[in-house]
Amino acid sequence: MSKKEHPFIRLSDLIEEYSEKKNSYSAKELQDMRENISLTLFYLSDSASTALSNYDKADWERKRSYAELIEENRYDEEGSKNTVTVMESLARISNKEKEEAVVKALRQKERVRIILSSTQQILNAISSRLHMIEK
Repeated sequence: MSKKEHPFIRLSDLIEEYSEKKNSYSAKELQDMRENISLTLFYLSDSASTALSNYDKADWERKRSYAELIEENRYDEEGSKNTVTVMESLARISNKEKEEAVVKALRQKERVRIILSSTQQILNAISSRLHMIEK
């Protein structure tokens, strides 16, 4: 794997190669593929953990911003106190950007979760193939 190639790209390439050639691999080739996928998954861990933590960060920022906006909207332009419902509505409207960031981060988190789970299933399938070949 080159230093510039992102582990996700490498992982995708390896899985595509496995998908195309899985029926023709020898036991040694299967084991090499399994090791390459596992190593690439390890190299992906930094990006994956960042993606997973981005959701927590975005959600925290959304909640903090929402609380600040509620405080900012405690009084209307004439100085009269707003109701809780009005404060919350104004805060939600003003917080749209943070809400969208949370949705984006959640989508990223779910994608990483699916990639990790699918890769583990592929590694298990390779292991099963190895056992079938070795018997």
